[in-house]
Amino acid sequence: MNMSIISGLSGSGKSVALHALEDMDYYCIDNLPVGLLEAFANEIREQTISDGRNVAVALMHVITRTS
Repeated sequence: MNMSIISGLSGSGKSVALHALEDMDYYCIDNLPVGLLEAFANEIREQTISDGRNVAVALMHVITRTS
């Protein structure tokens, strides 16, 4: 399994990139919170190890402000 990670600010074309990868038979997830990436990667690795399918993830960009 290969996992591609797409990141960027809102409007940067993450979803467009995912649609192109989906057309290339990637399993795609859009707007995954960064905190779930490790758990998702572990889960998907177990499920795709036998079929070798590629995975692409667009991460949800969260801006936090500190005072």
